[in-house]
Amino acid sequence: MKQDIPLSKPDLTDEDRQAVLTTLAGSRLTMGRALLEFEAVLGEVTRRTFAIGVSSASSGLEISLRALGVGRGDEVLVPALSYPSNVNAVIALGAVPVFVDCDPRTLCMNVQCAERAVTSATKAVIGIPVLGNPCGLPELIALCSRMELPMLEHGSEGLGSTIGTDNVGRFGRLSVFGFGPNRTICAGEGGAIVTHDDRLAAACRSLRNQGRDDRRSFPDQSPDLGMIMSFTGIGSDARLAEPLAALAASQLRRLESTRALRAEIAALYTRALGGHPDLILPTVGEDASVCWPLFWVRLSDRFGREDRDAVIGGLHRHDIGAANHYPPAHLLPHVRQHFGTNVGDCPAAESIGDRMITLPMFTSMKEREVRQVCQALETLLSRSGIDRA
Repeated sequence: MKQDIPLSKPDLTDEDRQAVLTTLAGSRLTMGRALLEFEAVLGEVTRRTFAIGVSSASSGLEISLRALGVGRGDEVLVPALSYPSNVNAVIALGAVPVFVDCDPRTLCMNVQCAERAVTSATKAVIGIPVLGNPCGLPELIALCSRMELPMLEHGSEGLGSTIGTDNVGRFGRLSVFGFGPNRTICAGEGGAIVTHDDRLAAACRSLRNQGRDDRRSFPDQSPDLGMIMSFTGIGSDARLAEPLAALAASQLRRLESTRALRAEIAALYTRALGGHPDLILPTVGEDASVCWPLFWVRLSDRFGREDRDAVIGGLHRHDIGAANHYPPAHLLPHVRQHFGTNVGDCPAAESIGDRMITLPMFTSMKEREVRQVCQALETLLSRSGIDRA
């Protein structure tokens, strides 16, 4: 019986399921013991002092920008090659996204372009390890330090990735993670913020819970007993539910083995596709390690966006997962309408975005499945005319 190969799927164990069931037997389904445990585990994994669970990476981005003081009319540098949540968070606060082209080698924000984009209105920079690759982040945080600008690191795709002695999650003044689809740690939904700054941590905790700064009656009081509520300002309902916190914490405990297994799968892809004349594969520095959320390839210059989409369609007809990560953020319809951005503003991101394909990657993926993906991809590329029907 033929089975499909999904783009991604969660890696779930009996321990994960039991962790969720334990929360369902408790007296609280949010802001309870599982959340505290998850925050402790994530802080340890990312080597950060404070971790704050939130409902999603998107809510984490908005909360973090607000905690940094970003507001109406402020400018925020946003990578042109990135998921829409980054620019949408900026827009939601009434701030102005300033799009920065990417480095064609690392896919990270181009540092030289970023420096030229800084103005007196710039309030923050969003730095991203695009598709898990941390290369480029050290140079970007060095620029932010020199220009005295806070960097908000969106590390969802890079949790578990390292470069030198640093890990994703340690670069930004605040760093945000998400645990939704196509993530190494997949709880279905959910997110978190990590930082070393106690003031920012307190602000984020309040902002995720309708601006509350609750007071306990005694130091070790159980969250099950309730709190004396105190409201200090604006906020939203962005709490991380107990079942999701428990599931994410359980998966985080085996992050090292997950990274090793995904590295083996990426190596299989690289060996199979590395010599293909029409494919450009990821460039990872010698001192870097990627915890692959997906595996990506880029088509050569003889292909365009329609060709790329036809290849994706062909893989889908073979029951193989594939996607177009990422359409350039500055060319999203609502962004163009409100900010007047145009084709040609960020040429590297546009060229890469038109020709990049993400391929299946999940921890339980078998070697035969990798071979099947590669064979189908090579067959589609070898056709003299790609079927666009």
